Amino acid sequence: MGETVACPFHGWQFDPSGNCTKIPSIAEDAPIPKRAKIDSYPTEEIYDWVWVFLGDLPEDKRPAPPRLLPEFEQTETWRTTRMVIEAPANWQKFEENSLDTAHLAFVHATFGSRLDPKAVSVPIVRTPYGARLKREKTAPKASQKSGVLGELLKEEREKTTVELEFSVLGVCHRINPTFRPGLSQVTFSATTPIDAKTSRQFGLQARNYAIEPEHDQERLTGRWNAINEDIGVISFVRPALGPTAFRDEVLVRADEMESTFRHLVFRMIDAGWEIDHEKVQREWDRKVYVIPSPARRLDPTGWAHEACPTTKPRTDDGWDALLRDANTSSGVAAE
Repeated sequence: MGETVACPFHGWQFDPSGNCTKIPSIAEDAPIPKRAKIDSYPTEEIYDWVWVFLGDLPEDKRPAPPRLLPEFEQTETWRTTRMVIEAPANWQKFEENSLDTAHLAFVHATFGSRLDPKAVSVPIVRTPYGARLKREKTAPKASQKSGVLGELLKEEREKTTVELEFSVLGVCHRINPTFRPGLSQVTFSATTPIDAKTSRQFGLQARNYAIEPEHDQERLTGRWNAINEDIGVISFVRPALGPTAFRDEVLVRADEMESTFRHLVFRMIDAGWEIDHEKVQREWDRKVYVIPSPARRLDPTGWAHEACPTTKPRTDDGWDALLRDANTSSGVAAE
Protein backbone atom coordinates (compact mmCIF):
# COMPACT_ATOMS: atom_id res chain seq x y z
CA MET A 1 0.00 0.00 0.00
CA GLY A 2 2.40 2.68 -1.17
CA GLU A 3 4.75 3.57 1.67
CA THR A 4 2.91 1.47 4.27
CA VAL A 5 2.55 -2.20 5.18
CA ALA A 6 -0.72 -3.67 6.42
CA CYS A 7 -1.45 -6.45 8.88
CA PRO A 8 -3.53 -9.14 7.07
CA PHE A 9 -5.49 -9.91 10.28
CA HIS A 10 -7.10 -6.54 11.08
CA GLY A 11 -5.73 -4.25 8.37
CA TRP A 12 -3.69 -1.96 10.62
CA GLN A 13 -1.24 0.07 8.50
CA PHE A 14 2.30 1.08 9.50
CA ASP A 15 4.69 3.57 7.91
CA PRO A 16 8.44 2.95 7.30
CA SER A 17 9.26 4.20 10.80
CA GLY A 18 6.94 1.61 12.39
CA ASN A 19 4.24 4.07 13.42
CA CYS A 20 0.63 2.99 12.94
CA THR A 21 -1.12 5.30 10.46
CA LYS A 22 -4.53 3.64 10.18
CA ILE A 23 -6.76 1.32 12.19
CA PRO A 24 -9.80 0.48 10.01
CA SER A 25 -11.95 -0.66 12.95
CA ILE A 26 -11.99 2.74 14.70
CA ALA A 27 -13.55 6.04 13.70
CA GLU A 28 -11.66 8.21 11.21
CA ASP A 29 -11.16 10.98 13.78
CA ALA A 30 -10.30 8.65 16.68
CA PRO A 31 -6.71 8.98 17.97
CA ILE A 32 -4.39 6.06 17.28
CA PRO A 33 -2.98 4.60 20.54
CA LYS A 34 0.64 5.54 21.18
CA ARG A 35 1.52 1.87 21.77
CA ALA A 36 0.33 1.03 18.25
CA LYS A 37 3.84 0.91 16.82
CA ILE A 38 6.25 -1.75 15.67
CA ASP A 39 10.04 -1.98 15.47
CA SER A 40 11.51 -0.80 12.18
CA TYR A 41 15.07 -1.59 11.07
CA PRO A 42 17.57 0.10 8.72
CA THR A 43 17.89 -1.59 5.32
CA GLU A 44 20.13 -1.34 2.27
CA GLU A 45 19.90 -3.05 -1.10
CA ILE A 46 23.12 -4.68 -2.31
CA TYR A 47 23.43 -7.33 -5.04
CA ASP A 48 19.62 -7.24 -5.40
CA TRP A 49 19.32 -8.46 -1.80
CA VAL A 50 17.84 -6.46 1.06
CA TRP A 51 20.29 -6.29 3.98
CA VAL A 52 18.65 -5.56 7.33
CA PHE A 53 20.41 -4.33 10.46
CA LEU A 54 18.58 -6.15 13.23
CA GLY A 55 19.57 -4.05 16.20
CA ASP A 56 19.19 -0.74 17.96
CA LEU A 57 22.55 0.91 17.32
CA PRO A 58 22.43 4.58 16.30
CA GLU A 59 23.46 5.39 12.76
CA ASP A 60 26.96 6.57 13.68
CA LYS A 61 27.74 3.17 15.26
CA ARG A 62 26.14 0.91 12.66
CA PRO A 63 28.72 -0.76 10.41
CA ALA A 64 28.09 -0.78 6.67
CA PRO A 65 27.13 -4.10 5.05
CA PRO A 66 30.12 -5.93 3.52
CA ARG A 67 30.70 -5.64 -0.22
CA LEU A 68 32.73 -8.69 -1.17
CA LEU A 69 31.53 -9.24 -4.76
CA PRO A 70 32.65 -6.38 -7.06
CA GLU A 71 32.32 -8.82 -10.00
CA PHE A 72 28.52 -8.51 -9.65
CA GLU A 73 28.66 -5.14 -11.41
CA GLN A 74 31.09 -6.30 -14.13
CA THR A 75 28.41 -7.82 -16.32
CA GLU A 76 30.40 -7.69 -19.56
CA THR A 77 33.08 -10.07 -18.30
CA TRP A 78 31.36 -11.93 -15.44
CA ARG A 79 28.13 -13.93 -15.42
CA THR A 80 26.33 -14.30 -12.07
CA THR A 81 23.84 -16.97 -10.98
CA ARG A 82 21.94 -17.03 -7.69
CA MET A 83 20.37 -19.63 -5.47
CA VAL A 84 18.75 -19.99 -2.03
CA ILE A 85 19.00 -23.11 0.10
CA GLU A 86 17.93 -24.16 3.58
CA ALA A 87 20.15 -26.41 5.65
CA PRO A 88 19.37 -28.35 8.85
CA ALA A 89 22.39 -26.78 10.52
CA ASN A 90 23.18 -24.07 13.04
CA TRP A 91 24.27 -20.83 11.32
CA GLN A 92 27.61 -20.69 13.10
CA LYS A 93 28.46 -24.32 12.36
CA PHE A 94 27.37 -23.84 8.73
CA GLU A 95 29.61 -20.79 8.27
CA GLU A 96 32.64 -22.41 9.88
CA ASN A 97 32.25 -25.30 7.45
CA SER A 98 32.49 -22.82 4.55
CA LEU A 99 35.72 -21.38 5.98
CA ASP A 100 37.25 -24.83 6.51
CA THR A 101 39.70 -25.67 3.70
CA ALA A 102 40.92 -28.93 5.26
CA HIS A 103 37.66 -30.80 4.58
CA LEU A 104 37.70 -30.21 0.81
CA ALA A 105 39.88 -33.23 0.07
CA PHE A 106 37.52 -35.59 1.86
CA VAL A 107 34.02 -34.23 1.26
CA HIS A 108 33.90 -32.78 -2.26
CA ALA A 109 34.10 -35.10 -5.25
CA THR A 110 34.76 -32.59 -8.05
CA PHE A 111 37.31 -30.24 -6.49
CA GLY A 112 38.87 -32.16 -3.59
CA SER A 113 42.24 -33.89 -3.93
CA ARG A 114 43.07 -36.66 -1.48
CA LEU A 115 46.45 -37.00 -3.14
CA ASP A 116 47.65 -34.00 -1.14
CA PRO A 117 45.24 -32.87 1.60
CA LYS A 118 47.76 -30.65 3.39
CA ALA A 119 46.63 -27.04 3.90
CA VAL A 120 49.67 -24.84 3.37
CA SER A 121 50.13 -22.42 6.28
CA VAL A 122 49.81 -18.83 5.10
CA PRO A 123 49.39 -15.57 7.01
CA ILE A 124 45.82 -14.55 7.71
CA VAL A 125 45.11 -10.87 7.20
CA ARG A 126 42.52 -9.32 9.51
CA THR A 127 39.95 -7.11 7.85
CA PRO A 128 37.17 -5.03 9.45
CA TYR A 129 34.90 -7.65 11.06
CA GLY A 130 36.62 -10.56 9.34
CA ALA A 131 39.75 -11.95 7.71
CA ARG A 132 41.13 -13.12 4.39
CA LEU A 133 43.83 -15.44 3.10
CA LYS A 134 45.20 -16.86 -0.14
CA ARG A 135 46.27 -20.49 -0.47
CA GLU A 136 47.51 -22.85 -3.13
CA LYS A 137 46.21 -26.41 -3.13
CA THR A 138 46.88 -29.41 -5.28
CA ALA A 139 44.50 -29.37 -8.22
CA PRO A 140 42.08 -32.28 -8.64
CA LYS A 141 42.53 -34.68 -11.52
CA ALA A 142 41.14 -33.49 -14.85
CA SER A 143 38.82 -36.52 -14.83
CA GLN A 144 37.03 -35.09 -11.77
CA LYS A 145 35.74 -32.16 -13.82
CA SER A 146 32.87 -32.40 -16.29
CA GLY A 147 30.81 -30.16 -18.54
CA VAL A 148 32.15 -26.86 -19.82
CA LEU A 149 34.64 -26.53 -16.95
CA GLY A 150 35.90 -30.02 -17.71
CA GLU A 151 36.52 -28.98 -21.32
CA LEU A 152 38.39 -25.87 -20.25
CA LEU A 153 40.49 -27.81 -17.71
CA LYS A 154 41.13 -31.02 -19.64
CA GLU A 155 44.89 -30.62 -19.26
CA GLU A 156 46.26 -31.80 -15.92
CA ARG A 157 47.17 -28.98 -13.52
CA GLU A 158 49.48 -28.87 -10.53
CA LYS A 159 47.92 -26.14 -8.40
CA THR A 160 44.74 -24.13 -7.87
CA THR A 161 44.92 -20.77 -6.12
CA VAL A 162 42.06 -20.05 -3.71
CA GLU A 163 41.31 -16.73 -2.02
CA LEU A 164 38.96 -16.83 0.96
CA GLU A 165 37.44 -13.90 2.86
CA PHE A 166 34.67 -13.62 5.43
CA SER A 167 32.81 -10.97 7.39
CA VAL A 168 30.97 -11.69 10.61
CA LEU A 169 28.57 -8.93 9.54
CA GLY A 170 25.86 -10.63 7.54
CA VAL A 171 27.58 -13.97 8.23
CA CYS A 172 28.99 -13.96 4.70
CA HIS A 173 32.05 -15.12 2.84
CA ARG A 174 33.75 -15.03 -0.57
CA ILE A 175 35.51 -18.06 -2.09
CA ASN A 176 37.55 -17.29 -5.22
CA PRO A 177 39.39 -20.18 -6.92
CA THR A 178 41.61 -19.40 -9.92
CA PHE A 179 41.86 -22.63 -11.90
CA ARG A 180 44.51 -21.27 -14.24
CA PRO A 181 45.52 -17.72 -15.23
CA GLY A 182 42.46 -15.89 -16.53
CA LEU A 183 39.99 -18.63 -15.56
CA SER A 184 38.22 -17.99 -12.28
CA GLN A 185 34.94 -17.99 -10.39
CA VAL A 186 33.70 -16.38 -7.17
CA THR A 187 31.09 -17.76 -4.80
CA PHE A 188 29.60 -15.26 -2.37
CA SER A 189 27.21 -16.52 0.29
CA ALA A 190 25.31 -14.93 3.18
CA THR A 191 23.61 -17.00 5.87
CA THR A 192 20.49 -16.08 7.83
CA PRO A 193 19.51 -18.10 10.93
CA ILE A 194 15.94 -19.41 10.71
CA ASP A 195 16.14 -21.00 14.14
CA ALA A 196 18.90 -22.50 16.26
CA LYS A 197 19.23 -25.57 14.01
CA THR A 198 18.15 -24.27 10.60
CA SER A 199 19.94 -21.84 8.28
CA ARG A 200 18.95 -20.18 5.01
CA GLN A 201 21.85 -19.36 2.74
CA PHE A 202 21.65 -16.86 -0.11
CA GLY A 203 24.30 -17.49 -2.74
CA LEU A 204 25.75 -15.77 -5.79
CA GLN A 205 28.32 -17.32 -8.08
CA ALA A 206 30.15 -15.23 -10.67
CA ARG A 207 32.29 -16.76 -13.43
CA ASN A 208 34.50 -15.24 -16.11
CA TYR A 209 34.26 -18.25 -18.43
CA ALA A 210 31.35 -19.63 -20.47
CA ILE A 211 29.34 -16.52 -19.60
CA GLU A 212 26.50 -17.38 -21.97
CA PRO A 213 23.17 -17.95 -20.13
CA GLU A 214 22.85 -21.51 -21.45
CA HIS A 215 25.64 -22.57 -19.08
CA ASP A 216 23.85 -21.28 -15.97
CA GLN A 217 22.03 -24.48 -15.07
CA GLU A 218 25.19 -26.54 -15.19
CA ARG A 219 26.91 -24.19 -12.75
CA LEU A 220 23.85 -24.12 -10.46
CA THR A 221 23.75 -27.92 -10.44
CA GLY A 222 27.44 -28.04 -9.52
CA ARG A 223 26.91 -25.56 -6.72
CA TRP A 224 23.88 -27.44 -5.41
CA ASN A 225 25.81 -30.73 -5.42
CA ALA A 226 28.69 -29.18 -3.44
CA ILE A 227 26.34 -27.70 -0.84
CA ASN A 228 24.57 -31.03 -0.42
CA GLU A 229 27.94 -32.68 0.20
CA ASP A 230 28.56 -30.14 2.97
CA ILE A 231 25.08 -30.57 4.45
CA GLY A 232 25.55 -34.33 4.47
CA VAL A 233 28.36 -33.80 6.98
CA ILE A 234 27.55 -30.65 8.93
CA SER A 235 23.98 -31.70 9.76
CA PHE A 236 25.41 -34.57 11.84
CA VAL A 237 28.21 -32.68 13.60
CA ARG A 238 27.88 -32.39 17.38
CA PRO A 239 27.45 -30.34 19.38
CA ALA A 240 24.74 -29.08 17.06
CA LEU A 241 24.77 -25.51 18.38
CA GLY A 242 27.65 -23.07 18.29
CA PRO A 243 29.92 -21.50 19.04
CA THR A 244 31.79 -24.38 20.62
CA ALA A 245 34.25 -23.48 23.38
CA PHE A 246 37.83 -23.79 22.16
CA ARG A 247 38.68 -26.04 25.09
CA ASP A 248 36.14 -28.59 23.84
CA GLU A 249 37.82 -29.13 20.48
CA VAL A 250 41.28 -29.75 19.10
CA LEU A 251 42.05 -27.16 16.42
CA VAL A 252 45.23 -27.02 14.34
CA ARG A 253 46.98 -24.38 12.23
CA ALA A 254 44.85 -25.24 9.20
CA ASP A 255 41.75 -24.18 11.18
CA GLU A 256 42.83 -20.55 11.64
CA MET A 257 40.03 -19.02 9.57
CA GLU A 258 37.38 -20.87 11.57
CA SER A 259 39.15 -19.87 14.80
CA THR A 260 39.22 -16.21 13.77
CA PHE A 261 35.51 -16.29 12.92
CA ARG A 262 34.70 -17.96 16.23
CA HIS A 263 36.75 -15.41 18.18
CA LEU A 264 34.68 -12.62 16.60
CA VAL A 265 31.44 -14.43 17.44
CA PHE A 266 32.55 -14.75 21.07
CA ARG A 267 33.39 -11.03 21.09
CA MET A 268 29.88 -10.19 19.92
CA ILE A 269 28.39 -12.51 22.56
CA ASP A 270 30.45 -10.76 25.25
CA ALA A 271 29.05 -7.44 23.99
CA GLY A 272 25.54 -8.77 24.60
CA TRP A 273 24.42 -9.54 21.05
CA GLU A 274 23.43 -13.19 21.50
CA ILE A 275 19.71 -13.89 21.93
CA ASP A 276 18.93 -16.12 24.90
CA HIS A 277 17.42 -18.86 22.74
CA GLU A 278 16.59 -21.15 25.66
CA LYS A 279 14.57 -18.45 27.46
CA VAL A 280 12.73 -17.49 24.27
CA GLN A 281 11.88 -21.14 23.61
CA ARG A 282 10.60 -21.69 27.13
CA GLU A 283 8.23 -18.74 26.83
CA TRP A 284 7.38 -19.16 23.14
CA ASP A 285 3.73 -20.05 23.64
CA ARG A 286 3.02 -17.28 26.16
CA LYS A 287 5.24 -14.33 25.25
CA VAL A 288 6.40 -12.43 22.17
CA TYR A 289 9.90 -10.97 22.14
CA VAL A 290 11.18 -8.49 19.56
CA ILE A 291 14.69 -7.53 18.49
CA PRO A 292 15.06 -3.90 19.61
CA SER A 293 15.21 -1.26 16.88
CA PRO A 294 16.91 2.18 16.83
CA ALA A 295 13.55 3.83 17.68
CA ARG A 296 13.25 1.66 20.80
CA ARG A 297 16.67 2.84 22.00
CA LEU A 298 15.57 6.48 21.61
CA ASP A 299 12.34 5.81 23.51
CA PRO A 300 12.26 2.48 25.38
CA THR A 301 8.75 3.05 26.77
CA GLY A 302 5.34 2.31 25.33
CA TRP A 303 6.07 -0.87 23.34
CA ALA A 304 3.60 -3.75 23.29
CA HIS A 305 6.30 -6.43 23.30
CA GLU A 306 9.54 -6.69 25.27
CA ALA A 307 12.99 -6.62 23.71
CA CYS A 308 14.39 -10.13 23.38
CA PRO A 309 16.58 -11.32 26.25
CA THR A 310 20.31 -11.79 25.67
CA THR A 311 22.71 -14.29 27.22
CA LYS A 312 24.91 -11.46 28.53
CA PRO A 313 24.11 -7.85 29.40
CA ARG A 314 24.16 -5.44 26.49
CA THR A 315 27.07 -3.04 26.87
CA ASP A 316 28.00 -0.14 24.64
CA ASP A 317 31.56 -0.52 25.91
CA GLY A 318 31.74 -4.04 24.46
CA TRP A 319 30.45 -2.95 21.07
CA ASP A 320 32.69 0.14 21.05
CA ALA A 321 35.68 -2.12 21.67
CA LEU A 322 34.67 -4.29 18.73
CA LEU A 323 34.35 -1.17 16.57
CA ARG A 324 37.82 -0.03 17.61
CA ASP A 325 39.25 -3.43 16.74
CA ALA A 326 37.54 -3.36 13.34
CA ASN A 327 38.79 0.15 12.56
CA THR A 328 42.41 -0.73 13.33
CA SER A 329 42.66 -4.33 12.10
CA SER A 330 42.74 -3.90 8.33
CA GLY A 331 46.02 -5.12 6.88
CA VAL A 332 47.30 -6.58 10.16
CA ALA A 333 48.33 -10.20 9.98
CA ALA A 334 46.93 -12.45 12.70
CA GLU A 335 49.39 -14.01 15.10
